[in-house]
Amino acid sequence: MVMGVPSNTAVLVDPDVRDVGIDLDGFLAALKGLQTGPTTLVPGLARHPELLTGAVKGTGARKAVVVTAEFERPPISELRMWGEAGGLAPLGVRVVALDILRSKRSPAEHSTYALRMVRAAVAALDASGTAKAARRSVGVSLTRRGLLSGRATTWVPVVEVDAFACLGTPRCERCVEACPDGALRSQADAGAPPVLDASRCEGCSACLDACPSGALSLDGHDPGILAEQMRALLHGGDGSAAPSLVIACRSAVEPLHHLGERDGLSGWLVLELPCLGGVGSAWHLVALAAGARTVQLLPCEHCMDRGSLTKELNFTRSLLAALGDVDAARRVGVLHSGGPRLRRGVRAAEGLAALVDGAGVDLMPAPGVVETSARAAAWAVGELQTALGGTGQDHQQRPRVIQGEGAPLGVLLAAEGCTACGVCARSCPTQALSLRSAVGGTELVLDPSACAGCGVCAETCPEGILGVAPGVDLDLLAGGCVPIARVAAGTCPDCGESVPSLPATAHLRLLPGGLAMRCPGCRQAALIASV
Repeated sequence: MVMGVPSNTAVLVDPDVRDVGIDLDGFLAALKGLQTGPTTLVPGLARHPELLTGAVKGTGARKAVVVTAEFERPPISELRMWGEAGGLAPLGVRVVALDILRSKRSPAEHSTYALRMVRAAVAALDASGTAKAARRSVGVSLTRRGLLSGRATTWVPVVEVDAFACLGTPRCERCVEACPDGALRSQADAGAPPVLDASRCEGCSACLDACPSGALSLDGHDPGILAEQMRALLHGGDGSAAPSLVIACRSAVEPLHHLGERDGLSGWLVLELPCLGGVGSAWHLVALAAGARTVQLLPCEHCMDRGSLTKELNFTRSLLAALGDVDAARRVGVLHSGGPRLRRGVRAAEGLAALVDGAGVDLMPAPGVVETSARAAAWAVGELQTALGGTGQDHQQRPRVIQGEGAPLGVLLAAEGCTACGVCARSCPTQALSLRSAVGGTELVLDPSACAGCGVCAETCPEGILGVAPGVDLDLLAGGCVPIARVAAGTCPDCGESVPSLPATAHLRLLPGGLAMRCPGCRQAALIASV
Protein backbone atom coordinates (compact mmCIF):
# COMPACT_ATOMS: atom_id res chain seq x y z
CA MET A 1 0.00 0.00 0.00
CA VAL A 2 1.04 3.62 -0.25
CA MET A 3 2.94 3.95 2.99
CA GLY A 4 0.95 5.68 5.70
CA VAL A 5 -2.32 5.69 3.72
CA PRO A 6 -5.17 3.52 5.07
CA SER A 7 -6.33 0.76 2.73
CA ASN A 8 -9.70 -0.88 2.13
CA THR A 9 -8.10 -4.11 0.93
CA ALA A 10 -9.16 -7.26 2.74
CA VAL A 11 -6.42 -9.70 3.76
CA LEU A 12 -7.55 -13.35 3.87
CA VAL A 13 -5.22 -15.91 5.41
CA ASP A 14 -5.44 -19.67 5.11
CA PRO A 15 -4.21 -21.19 8.40
CA ASP A 16 -2.07 -23.65 6.43
CA VAL A 17 0.65 -20.96 6.39
CA ARG A 18 1.72 -22.53 9.71
CA ASP A 19 3.23 -25.33 7.61
CA VAL A 20 5.72 -22.80 6.25
CA GLY A 21 6.91 -21.93 9.74
CA ILE A 22 4.76 -18.85 10.28
CA ASP A 23 3.68 -17.96 13.82
CA LEU A 24 0.02 -17.50 12.93
CA ASP A 25 -1.01 -15.40 15.95
CA GLY A 26 1.94 -13.04 15.60
CA PHE A 27 1.44 -12.83 11.85
CA LEU A 28 -2.24 -11.88 12.18
CA ALA A 29 -1.39 -9.26 14.80
CA ALA A 30 1.22 -7.75 12.49
CA LEU A 31 -1.20 -7.75 9.55
CA LYS A 32 -3.76 -5.80 11.55
CA GLY A 33 -1.13 -3.12 12.06
CA LEU A 34 -0.91 -2.52 8.29
CA GLN A 35 -4.08 -0.37 8.28
CA THR A 36 -5.72 -2.52 5.61
CA GLY A 37 -9.34 -3.59 5.52
CA PRO A 38 -10.55 -6.66 7.44
CA THR A 39 -7.96 -9.36 8.17
CA THR A 40 -9.67 -12.74 8.31
CA LEU A 41 -8.73 -16.40 8.74
CA VAL A 42 -10.41 -18.55 6.08
CA PRO A 43 -9.62 -22.24 6.70
CA GLY A 44 -9.47 -24.31 3.50
CA LEU A 45 -9.28 -21.29 1.17
CA ALA A 46 -6.28 -22.73 -0.68
CA ARG A 47 -8.26 -25.81 -1.73
CA HIS A 48 -11.68 -24.19 -2.00
CA PRO A 49 -11.42 -20.80 -3.76
CA GLU A 50 -15.22 -20.49 -3.75
CA LEU A 51 -14.88 -19.56 -0.07
CA LEU A 52 -13.57 -16.18 -1.21
CA THR A 53 -17.08 -15.10 -2.22
CA GLY A 54 -18.53 -15.39 1.26
CA ALA A 55 -15.37 -14.05 2.92
CA VAL A 56 -15.55 -10.68 1.13
CA LYS A 57 -19.29 -10.27 0.55
CA GLY A 58 -20.72 -7.60 2.79
CA THR A 59 -17.30 -6.27 3.91
CA GLY A 60 -17.30 -3.37 1.46
CA ALA A 61 -13.85 -4.36 0.21
CA ARG A 62 -13.24 -4.08 -3.52
CA LYS A 63 -9.78 -5.69 -3.35
CA ALA A 64 -8.32 -8.65 -1.51
CA VAL A 65 -4.95 -10.26 -0.81
CA VAL A 66 -5.12 -14.04 -0.37
CA VAL A 67 -2.27 -15.51 1.70
CA THR A 68 -1.62 -19.25 1.31
CA ALA A 69 1.22 -21.71 1.77
CA GLU A 70 1.62 -23.07 -1.77
CA PHE A 71 2.24 -21.51 -5.16
CA GLU A 72 -0.78 -21.42 -7.49
CA ARG A 73 -3.10 -22.92 -4.88
CA PRO A 74 -5.63 -21.59 -5.59
CA PRO A 75 -5.03 -20.25 -9.13
CA ILE A 76 -5.45 -16.50 -9.60
CA SER A 77 -7.96 -17.11 -12.41
CA GLU A 78 -10.36 -18.88 -10.05
CA LEU A 79 -9.90 -16.29 -7.32
CA ARG A 80 -10.81 -13.50 -9.73
CA MET A 81 -13.93 -15.41 -10.72
CA TRP A 82 -15.12 -16.05 -7.17
CA GLY A 83 -13.96 -12.63 -6.00
CA GLU A 84 -16.16 -10.91 -8.56
CA ALA A 85 -19.10 -12.88 -7.21
CA GLY A 86 -18.35 -11.38 -3.79
CA GLY A 87 -18.15 -7.81 -5.07
CA LEU A 88 -14.41 -7.48 -5.77
CA ALA A 89 -13.07 -5.54 -8.75
CA PRO A 90 -12.24 -7.66 -11.83
CA LEU A 91 -8.48 -7.46 -11.18
CA GLY A 92 -8.80 -6.82 -7.46
CA VAL A 93 -7.11 -9.98 -6.17
CA ARG A 94 -3.45 -10.71 -5.40
CA VAL A 95 -2.05 -14.00 -4.08
CA VAL A 96 0.88 -14.28 -1.68
CA ALA A 97 2.33 -17.80 -1.50
CA LEU A 98 4.63 -18.12 1.51
CA ASP A 99 6.16 -21.48 0.53
CA ILE A 100 9.15 -19.54 -0.75
CA LEU A 101 10.01 -18.88 2.92
CA ARG A 102 9.74 -22.50 4.04
CA SER A 103 13.36 -23.61 4.50
CA LYS A 104 16.53 -22.24 6.07
CA ARG A 105 15.02 -19.02 7.37
CA SER A 106 15.45 -17.60 10.82
CA PRO A 107 12.24 -17.02 12.83
CA ALA A 108 12.71 -13.25 12.47
CA GLU A 109 13.10 -13.54 8.71
CA HIS A 110 10.02 -15.76 8.49
CA SER A 111 7.82 -13.16 10.12
CA THR A 112 9.31 -9.96 8.70
CA TYR A 113 9.66 -11.19 5.13
CA ALA A 114 6.14 -12.65 5.13
CA LEU A 115 4.83 -9.29 6.28
CA ARG A 116 6.81 -7.49 3.57
CA MET A 117 5.36 -9.80 0.91
CA VAL A 118 1.80 -9.07 2.01
CA ARG A 119 2.56 -5.36 2.23
CA ALA A 120 3.86 -5.43 -1.37
CA ALA A 121 0.69 -7.17 -2.57
CA VAL A 122 -1.50 -4.58 -0.84
CA ALA A 123 0.64 -1.83 -2.40
CA ALA A 124 0.11 -3.32 -5.86
CA LEU A 125 -3.64 -3.05 -5.38
CA ASP A 126 -3.75 0.32 -3.64
CA ALA A 127 -1.23 2.44 -5.56
CA SER A 128 -2.81 5.18 -7.64
CA GLY A 129 -2.72 4.47 -11.34
CA THR A 130 -3.65 0.80 -11.06
CA ALA A 131 -4.73 -0.26 -14.52
CA LYS A 132 -8.35 -1.39 -14.67
CA ALA A 133 -8.49 -2.59 -18.29
CA ALA A 134 -9.41 -6.25 -18.53
CA ARG A 135 -11.30 -8.68 -20.71
CA ARG A 136 -13.33 -11.73 -19.91
CA SER A 137 -11.67 -15.00 -20.81
CA VAL A 138 -13.83 -18.05 -21.42
CA GLY A 139 -12.50 -21.45 -20.43
CA VAL A 140 -9.64 -20.38 -18.18
CA SER A 141 -11.65 -21.34 -15.11
CA LEU A 142 -13.62 -24.28 -16.41
CA THR A 143 -13.55 -26.12 -13.10
CA ARG A 144 -16.27 -28.44 -11.85
CA ARG A 145 -17.28 -25.93 -9.20
CA GLY A 146 -17.36 -23.14 -11.75
CA LEU A 147 -19.52 -25.10 -14.19
CA LEU A 148 -21.99 -26.17 -11.52
CA SER A 149 -22.34 -22.58 -10.31
CA GLY A 150 -22.63 -21.17 -13.83
CA ARG A 151 -19.27 -19.42 -13.57
CA ALA A 152 -16.88 -20.39 -16.34
CA THR A 153 -15.14 -17.11 -17.13
CA THR A 154 -12.52 -15.01 -15.42
CA TRP A 155 -10.80 -11.69 -15.96
CA VAL A 156 -7.50 -11.23 -17.82
CA PRO A 157 -5.61 -7.90 -17.82
CA VAL A 158 -5.08 -6.11 -21.13
CA VAL A 159 -3.28 -2.96 -22.20
CA GLU A 160 -4.96 0.40 -21.68
CA VAL A 161 -4.23 3.42 -23.92
CA ASP A 162 -4.22 6.95 -22.52
CA ALA A 163 -5.40 9.05 -25.47
CA PHE A 164 -4.15 12.28 -23.88
CA ALA A 165 -0.59 11.03 -23.34
CA CYS A 166 -0.32 9.15 -26.65
CA LEU A 167 1.65 10.84 -29.45
CA GLY A 168 -0.84 9.42 -31.91
CA THR A 169 -0.67 7.39 -35.07
CA PRO A 170 0.59 7.36 -37.73
CA ARG A 171 3.04 9.79 -36.14
CA CYS A 172 4.55 7.26 -33.72
CA GLU A 173 3.26 3.68 -34.17
CA ARG A 174 6.05 2.19 -32.04
CA CYS A 175 3.57 0.15 -30.00
CA VAL A 176 1.75 -1.10 -33.10
CA GLU A 177 5.01 -2.41 -34.53
CA ALA A 178 6.06 -3.97 -31.21
CA CYS A 179 2.86 -5.92 -30.52
CA PRO A 180 3.48 -9.58 -31.47
CA ASP A 181 -0.23 -10.43 -31.56
CA GLY A 182 -1.51 -7.57 -33.70
CA ALA A 183 -3.73 -6.34 -30.87
CA LEU A 184 -2.91 -2.67 -31.57
CA ARG A 185 -3.66 -1.01 -34.90
CA SER A 186 -3.28 2.50 -36.22
CA GLN A 187 -6.07 4.88 -37.04
CA ALA A 188 -6.19 6.88 -40.23
CA ASP A 189 -6.80 10.17 -38.41
CA ALA A 190 -3.55 11.98 -37.72
CA GLY A 191 -2.82 12.16 -34.02
CA ALA A 192 -5.43 9.55 -33.06
CA PRO A 193 -4.31 6.92 -30.54
CA PRO A 194 -4.03 3.26 -31.57
CA VAL A 195 -7.08 1.03 -31.29
CA LEU A 196 -6.85 -2.03 -29.05
CA ASP A 197 -8.44 -5.34 -29.98
CA ALA A 198 -8.79 -6.68 -26.44
CA SER A 199 -9.58 -10.19 -27.65
CA ARG A 200 -6.09 -10.47 -29.12
CA CYS A 201 -4.14 -8.82 -26.29
CA GLU A 202 -2.21 -11.38 -24.22
CA GLY A 203 -0.81 -8.83 -21.77
CA CYS A 204 2.78 -9.62 -22.81
CA SER A 205 3.82 -5.97 -22.19
CA ALA A 206 6.05 -5.78 -25.28
CA CYS A 207 4.36 -2.50 -26.21
CA LEU A 208 5.34 -0.96 -22.87
CA ASP A 209 9.02 -1.23 -23.80
CA ALA A 210 8.40 0.68 -27.04
CA CYS A 211 6.08 3.50 -25.91
CA PRO A 212 8.06 6.75 -25.46
CA SER A 213 5.29 8.71 -23.75
CA GLY A 214 4.09 6.30 -21.06
CA ALA A 215 0.64 6.27 -22.67
CA LEU A 216 0.24 2.52 -22.25
CA SER A 217 -0.56 0.83 -18.96
CA LEU A 218 -1.00 -2.77 -17.90
CA ASP A 219 -2.02 -4.22 -14.58
CA GLY A 220 1.10 -4.48 -12.39
CA HIS A 221 3.39 -2.34 -14.55
CA ASP A 222 2.69 1.25 -13.50
CA PRO A 223 5.90 3.03 -12.30
CA GLY A 224 4.13 4.19 -9.16
CA ILE A 225 3.03 0.63 -8.37
CA LEU A 226 6.53 -0.74 -8.94
CA ALA A 227 7.98 1.91 -6.64
CA GLU A 228 5.54 1.12 -3.84
CA GLN A 229 6.11 -2.63 -4.17
CA MET A 230 9.85 -2.13 -3.91
CA ARG A 231 9.33 0.15 -0.93
CA ALA A 232 7.33 -2.59 0.78
CA LEU A 233 9.88 -5.33 0.05
CA LEU A 234 13.02 -3.33 0.83
CA HIS A 235 11.85 -1.06 3.65
CA GLY A 236 14.17 -1.63 6.61
CA GLY A 237 13.65 -1.07 10.29
CA ASP A 238 12.02 -4.42 11.09
CA GLY A 239 15.13 -6.26 12.26
CA SER A 240 15.85 -8.16 9.04
CA ALA A 241 18.96 -7.78 6.95
CA ALA A 242 18.88 -6.16 3.53
CA PRO A 243 17.46 -8.74 1.10
CA SER A 244 18.61 -9.85 -2.30
CA LEU A 245 15.81 -9.36 -4.82
CA VAL A 246 14.52 -11.48 -7.68
CA ILE A 247 12.26 -9.71 -10.19
CA ALA A 248 10.39 -12.61 -11.76
CA CYS A 249 7.92 -13.15 -14.56
CA ARG A 250 4.92 -14.84 -12.97
CA SER A 251 4.81 -17.62 -15.54
CA ALA A 252 8.43 -18.58 -14.72
CA VAL A 253 8.39 -18.24 -10.93
CA GLU A 254 7.22 -21.74 -9.91
CA PRO A 255 10.75 -23.28 -9.81
CA LEU A 256 11.78 -20.47 -7.48
CA HIS A 257 9.03 -21.43 -5.05
CA HIS A 258 10.16 -25.06 -5.19
CA LEU A 259 13.72 -23.93 -4.46
CA GLY A 260 12.44 -22.01 -1.47
CA GLU A 261 10.68 -25.13 -0.22
CA ARG A 262 13.69 -27.44 -0.55
CA ASP A 263 16.99 -25.63 -0.25
CA GLY A 264 15.82 -22.30 1.02
CA LEU A 265 16.37 -18.79 -0.25
CA SER A 266 17.67 -17.30 2.94
CA GLY A 267 17.98 -13.55 2.56
CA TRP A 268 16.00 -13.42 -0.72
CA LEU A 269 12.68 -11.79 -1.59
CA VAL A 270 10.76 -12.00 -4.86
CA LEU A 271 8.85 -9.37 -6.79
CA GLU A 272 6.45 -11.30 -9.02
CA LEU A 273 5.15 -9.44 -12.07
CA PRO A 274 2.83 -10.48 -14.91
CA CYS A 275 5.78 -10.00 -17.28
CA LEU A 276 9.16 -8.23 -17.30
CA GLY A 277 8.15 -5.76 -20.01
CA GLY A 278 8.62 -2.15 -18.93
CA VAL A 279 10.90 -3.22 -16.05
CA GLY A 280 14.27 -2.25 -17.45
CA SER A 281 17.56 -0.92 -16.16
CA ALA A 282 15.80 1.92 -14.32
CA TRP A 283 14.24 -0.55 -11.88
CA HIS A 284 17.43 -2.58 -11.43
CA LEU A 285 19.04 0.66 -10.25
CA VAL A 286 16.07 1.66 -8.08
CA ALA A 287 16.15 -1.65 -6.21
CA LEU A 288 19.88 -1.32 -5.55
CA ALA A 289 19.51 2.30 -4.46
CA ALA A 290 16.71 1.28 -2.09
CA GLY A 291 18.91 -1.23 -0.28
CA ALA A 292 18.82 -4.52 -2.21
CA ARG A 293 22.10 -6.44 -2.13
CA THR A 294 21.68 -7.78 -5.64
CA VAL A 295 18.97 -7.82 -8.33
CA GLN A 296 18.46 -10.96 -10.38
CA LEU A 297 15.87 -11.41 -13.14
CA LEU A 298 13.88 -14.60 -13.70
CA PRO A 299 12.28 -14.28 -17.15
CA CYS A 300 9.98 -16.61 -19.02
CA GLU A 301 10.83 -17.78 -22.54
CA HIS A 302 8.96 -14.86 -24.11
CA CYS A 303 10.86 -12.35 -21.98
CA MET A 304 14.17 -14.00 -22.88
CA ASP A 305 13.37 -13.58 -26.58
CA ARG A 306 13.45 -9.81 -26.21
CA GLY A 307 16.81 -8.31 -27.10
CA SER A 308 16.16 -5.46 -24.69
CA LEU A 309 16.61 -7.71 -21.65
CA THR A 310 20.31 -8.34 -22.33
CA LYS A 311 20.93 -4.74 -23.37
CA GLU A 312 19.41 -3.40 -20.15
CA LEU A 313 21.45 -5.76 -17.97
CA ASN A 314 24.65 -4.89 -19.80
CA PHE A 315 24.01 -1.19 -19.38
CA THR A 316 23.28 -1.58 -15.66
CA ARG A 317 26.60 -3.38 -15.21
CA SER A 318 28.45 -0.70 -17.21
CA LEU A 319 26.94 2.09 -15.14
CA LEU A 320 27.69 0.38 -11.83
CA ALA A 321 31.28 -0.24 -12.92
CA ALA A 322 31.63 3.41 -13.90
CA LEU A 323 30.33 4.41 -10.47
CA GLY A 324 32.96 2.23 -8.81
CA ASP A 325 31.16 -1.03 -7.94
CA VAL A 326 33.84 -3.74 -8.08
CA ASP A 327 31.09 -6.41 -8.09
CA ALA A 328 29.16 -4.88 -10.98
CA ALA A 329 29.36 -8.08 -13.04
CA ARG A 330 27.59 -10.06 -10.27
CA ARG A 331 25.34 -7.31 -8.96
CA VAL A 332 22.66 -7.89 -11.61
CA GLY A 333 22.02 -10.96 -13.72
CA VAL A 334 19.59 -13.47 -15.19
CA LEU A 335 18.52 -16.64 -13.41
CA HIS A 336 17.54 -19.74 -15.36
CA SER A 337 14.32 -21.50 -14.38
CA GLY A 338 15.83 -25.00 -14.55
CA GLY A 339 16.32 -26.53 -11.09
CA PRO A 340 20.12 -27.06 -10.87
CA ARG A 341 20.91 -23.97 -12.95
CA LEU A 342 18.55 -21.88 -10.85
CA ARG A 343 20.21 -23.08 -7.65
CA ARG A 344 23.70 -22.33 -9.03
CA GLY A 345 22.62 -18.87 -10.17
CA VAL A 346 21.21 -18.00 -6.75
CA ARG A 347 24.33 -19.19 -4.97
CA ALA A 348 26.62 -17.32 -7.38
CA ALA A 349 24.84 -14.06 -6.55
CA GLU A 350 25.01 -14.52 -2.79
CA GLY A 351 27.53 -12.94 -0.45
CA LEU A 352 27.29 -9.39 -1.75
CA ALA A 353 26.95 -6.45 0.62
CA ALA A 354 24.34 -3.79 -0.15
CA LEU A 355 25.64 -0.73 -1.97
CA VAL A 356 23.33 1.51 0.06
CA ASP A 357 22.67 0.79 3.74
CA GLY A 358 18.92 0.56 4.15
CA ALA A 359 18.76 -1.71 7.18
CA GLY A 360 17.00 0.81 9.39
CA VAL A 361 15.32 3.32 7.09
CA ASP A 362 12.99 3.72 4.14
CA LEU A 363 15.26 4.79 1.29
CA MET A 364 12.62 5.16 -1.42
CA PRO A 365 11.55 8.72 -2.25
CA ALA A 366 8.10 10.01 -1.44
CA PRO A 367 5.26 8.75 -3.67
CA GLY A 368 5.04 10.83 -6.84
CA VAL A 369 8.76 11.57 -7.14
CA VAL A 370 9.35 8.53 -9.36
CA GLU A 371 6.20 8.77 -11.46
CA THR A 372 8.12 7.73 -14.61
CA SER A 373 10.92 5.25 -15.22
CA ALA A 374 13.23 8.11 -16.22
CA ARG A 375 12.62 9.97 -12.95
CA ALA A 376 13.12 6.72 -11.03
CA ALA A 377 16.42 6.10 -12.81
CA ALA A 378 17.66 9.64 -12.18
CA TRP A 379 16.91 9.32 -8.47
CA ALA A 380 18.62 5.94 -8.26
CA VAL A 381 21.75 7.09 -10.11
CA GLY A 382 22.09 10.02 -7.70
CA GLU A 383 21.79 7.73 -4.65
CA LEU A 384 24.24 5.18 -6.02
CA GLN A 385 26.70 7.86 -7.06
CA THR A 386 26.66 9.24 -3.52
CA ALA A 387 27.12 5.79 -2.00
CA LEU A 388 29.90 4.79 -4.39
CA GLY A 389 31.37 8.29 -4.80
CA GLY A 390 34.75 9.10 -3.42
CA THR A 391 37.62 11.23 -4.50
CA GLY A 392 41.11 10.80 -5.80
CA GLN A 393 42.67 9.78 -9.08
CA ASP A 394 40.55 6.68 -9.52
CA HIS A 395 37.39 8.77 -9.18
CA GLN A 396 38.66 11.30 -11.71
CA GLN A 397 39.42 8.58 -14.26
CA ARG A 398 35.94 7.09 -14.23
CA PRO A 399 33.78 7.96 -17.24
CA ARG A 400 31.22 10.68 -16.66
CA VAL A 401 29.05 9.81 -19.64
CA ILE A 402 27.97 6.17 -19.97
CA GLN A 403 26.21 5.38 -23.22
CA GLY A 404 24.68 2.16 -24.42
CA GLU A 405 21.50 0.50 -25.61
CA GLY A 406 19.24 -0.33 -22.70
CA ALA A 407 19.92 2.91 -20.83
CA PRO A 408 16.93 4.30 -18.91
CA LEU A 409 17.82 7.90 -19.78
CA GLY A 410 18.99 9.82 -22.82
CA VAL A 411 21.91 12.10 -23.54
CA LEU A 412 20.70 15.00 -25.69
CA LEU A 413 23.11 16.53 -28.17
CA ALA A 414 22.29 19.93 -29.67
CA ALA A 415 24.25 21.17 -32.67
CA GLU A 416 24.78 24.75 -33.77
CA GLY A 417 21.86 26.37 -35.49
CA CYS A 418 19.05 26.01 -32.94
CA THR A 419 16.43 28.74 -33.40
CA ALA A 420 14.58 28.00 -30.14
CA CYS A 421 11.37 27.55 -32.11
CA GLY A 422 9.96 25.24 -29.44
CA VAL A 423 8.83 22.41 -31.71
CA CYS A 424 10.93 19.89 -29.79
CA ALA A 425 9.63 21.15 -26.44
CA ARG A 426 6.01 20.80 -27.60
CA SER A 427 6.70 17.31 -28.96
CA CYS A 428 8.65 15.93 -26.00
CA PRO A 429 6.42 13.26 -24.40
CA THR A 430 8.15 13.50 -20.99
CA GLN A 431 8.40 17.33 -20.88
CA ALA A 432 12.17 17.09 -20.60
CA LEU A 433 12.55 20.11 -22.92
CA SER A 434 11.14 23.59 -22.38
CA LEU A 435 11.66 27.17 -23.49
CA ARG A 436 12.33 29.98 -21.07
CA SER A 437 13.00 33.66 -21.47
CA ALA A 438 16.49 34.85 -20.65
CA VAL A 439 18.14 38.25 -20.67
CA GLY A 440 18.45 39.20 -24.32
CA GLY A 441 17.09 35.97 -25.72
CA THR A 442 15.43 32.58 -25.35
CA GLU A 443 16.91 29.37 -23.97
CA LEU A 444 16.09 25.75 -24.74
CA VAL A 445 16.27 24.01 -21.36
CA LEU A 446 16.79 20.30 -20.70
CA ASP A 447 15.72 18.45 -17.57
CA PRO A 448 18.08 15.44 -17.80
CA SER A 449 16.15 13.51 -15.14
CA ALA A 450 13.07 13.45 -17.39
CA CYS A 451 14.69 12.53 -20.72
CA ALA A 452 13.93 8.90 -21.59
CA GLY A 453 16.02 9.00 -24.77
CA CYS A 454 13.05 8.26 -27.03
CA GLY A 455 14.32 10.50 -29.84
CA VAL A 456 10.98 12.17 -30.61
CA CYS A 457 12.61 15.61 -30.35
CA ALA A 458 15.22 14.69 -32.94
CA GLU A 459 12.53 13.38 -35.28
CA THR A 460 10.46 16.55 -35.06
CA CYS A 461 13.25 19.17 -35.05
CA PRO A 462 12.63 21.25 -38.21
CA GLU A 463 16.32 22.15 -38.38
CA GLY A 464 17.46 18.54 -38.02
CA ILE A 465 20.16 19.52 -35.51
CA LEU A 466 19.14 17.56 -32.40
CA GLY A 467 20.58 14.17 -31.61
CA VAL A 468 19.75 11.76 -28.80
CA ALA A 469 21.79 8.81 -27.57
CA PRO A 470 20.71 6.38 -24.85
CA GLY A 471 22.93 6.85 -21.83
CA VAL A 472 23.55 8.67 -18.57
CA ASP A 473 25.51 11.91 -18.19
CA LEU A 474 26.49 12.01 -14.51
CA ASP A 475 27.51 15.67 -14.49
CA LEU A 476 24.36 16.72 -16.32
CA LEU A 477 22.16 14.84 -13.86
CA ALA A 478 23.94 16.42 -10.90
CA GLY A 479 23.45 19.90 -12.35
CA GLY A 480 19.69 19.76 -12.72
CA CYS A 481 17.90 21.68 -15.48
CA VAL A 482 20.42 23.24 -17.87
CA PRO A 483 20.15 25.36 -21.05
CA ILE A 484 21.48 23.49 -24.07
CA ALA A 485 20.90 26.27 -26.60
CA ARG A 486 20.49 30.04 -26.44
CA VAL A 487 19.12 32.29 -29.17
CA ALA A 488 19.44 36.05 -29.06
CA ALA A 489 16.13 37.89 -29.25
CA GLY A 490 15.25 39.62 -32.48
CA THR A 491 13.71 43.10 -32.55
CA CYS A 492 10.94 44.15 -34.87
CA PRO A 493 12.19 47.12 -36.98
CA ASP A 494 8.69 48.63 -37.02
CA CYS A 495 7.60 48.57 -33.37
CA GLY A 496 10.69 47.50 -31.44
CA GLU A 497 9.02 44.46 -29.83
CA SER A 498 10.81 41.12 -29.47
CA VAL A 499 10.28 38.74 -32.35
CA PRO A 500 9.46 35.09 -31.54
CA SER A 501 11.95 32.64 -32.96
CA LEU A 502 10.96 30.71 -36.06
CA PRO A 503 12.55 27.56 -37.47
CA ALA A 504 14.53 28.88 -40.40
CA THR A 505 14.38 25.90 -42.77
CA ALA A 506 10.68 25.28 -42.17
CA HIS A 507 9.20 28.76 -42.23
CA LEU A 508 11.47 31.61 -43.22
CA ARG A 509 11.78 30.58 -46.83
CA LEU A 510 7.98 30.74 -47.07
CA LEU A 511 7.88 34.41 -46.04
CA PRO A 512 8.56 37.27 -48.47
CA GLY A 513 11.78 39.18 -47.86
CA GLY A 514 11.66 41.68 -45.03
CA LEU A 515 8.78 40.01 -43.16
CA ALA A 516 10.73 37.36 -41.28
CA MET A 517 12.21 39.81 -38.76
CA ARG A 518 8.93 41.60 -38.04
CA CYS A 519 6.69 40.66 -35.12
CA PRO A 520 3.44 38.88 -36.01
CA GLY A 521 1.36 42.05 -35.73
CA CYS A 522 3.61 44.16 -37.94
CA ARG A 523 4.01 41.25 -40.34
CA GLN A 524 0.23 41.09 -40.78
CA ALA A 525 -0.02 44.86 -41.23
CA ALA A 526 2.73 44.80 -43.86
CA LEU A 527 1.02 42.01 -45.78
CA ILE A 528 -2.32 43.89 -45.77
CA ALA A 529 -0.60 47.07 -46.92
CA SER A 530 1.13 45.26 -49.78
CA VAL A 531 -2.21 43.89 -50.98
